Amino acid sequence: MIKTRKFISDSRIPLLALAIFVIMSLTNEYFFKPVNMTGLFESISAYGIVAIGFTFVLLCGQLDISMGSVMALTACVFMMMLKIVGFVPAMLIALVLGCVCGAITGFFVATFRLPPFIVSMTMQLAYRGIALTITSSTPVSNMHPTLLAISEVMIGPVPITFFLFIVVALIAHYVLTQTQYGRNLYVIGGNINVADNLGLHVKGHLWSVFIVQGFFAALGGIVMMTRMFSASGNLALDGPLNIIPMVIVGGTAFSGGKGGAIKTLWGVILMNIIYNAMSMFSLQANMQEMVKGLILLIIIVADKYMENRYQKV
Repeated sequence: MIKTRKFISDSRIPLLALAIFVIMSLTNEYFFKPVNMTGLFESISAYGIVAIGFTFVLLCGQLDISMGSVMALTACVFMMMLKIVGFVPAMLIALVLGCVCGAITGFFVATFRLPPFIVSMTMQLAYRGIALTITSSTPVSNMHPTLLAISEVMIGPVPITFFLFIVVALIAHYVLTQTQYGRNLYVIGGNINVADNLGLHVKGHLWSVFIVQGFFAALGGIVMMTRMFSASGNLALDGPLNIIPMVIVGGTAFSGGKGGAIKTLWGVILMNIIYNAMSMFSLQANMQEMVKGLILLIIIVADKYMENRYQKV
């Protein structure tokens, strides 16, 4: 009985995702259609990859809301360079730029211990402003043959980009659970002062997680281009509002020190099924945004409640 309860507790997010998936398949005739399944898996890939990067930041008890702007900037640069240097060089340039964006944000947080929300909010505006400036507020489109080829690679109704998300999650899971670097992140997120006293290089670790976030944001932006073929400075405006709930509902604590990449993977899948279900039931866009906001609020309040309850024990 105890083992069963523990299994249900540990697997509640996958089980909930499966339950909603089955209910939607039985109640909506269009939900399980190949077209909708393809759209569902495509929507998971880009934001899912960014959510894996955000997991590293959140595990350290930090916050970065600039991921949407980094996606926009790197995607714009990628699409602009794609016309000049080709796919691979353009991708490398975009990934390096993402790391640079993350390094800049991380520098101010790690070096001066400034509030990460204020720093990332400031950089969010800066990165999006740069993206709008370099594109003259005009979308950059490119139906490059490589992007088209990637978009057409499918295994059944599942696009290849979804499997890239799975691979990224598995690699991140290995790093977080099987390396000293990953274990250090949990210690820092649990109590940054204890981590300092233990002699951990806290500054370097904090800086690194923002660089990781920048890299994954850039990769997510590139993956998004395999669906949209057009980038603009207004890309991923809803990024933080979508990505943060995915990570937290997966089980990564808002205060840090608890969670992981596989938990985020299931959080991403669950939230995307919910988002897809809202679309299937023709919920108006403004109502969907309200529901997303309520979900985020409930998750944060519940996370804070569990944290306070744990401290009292």
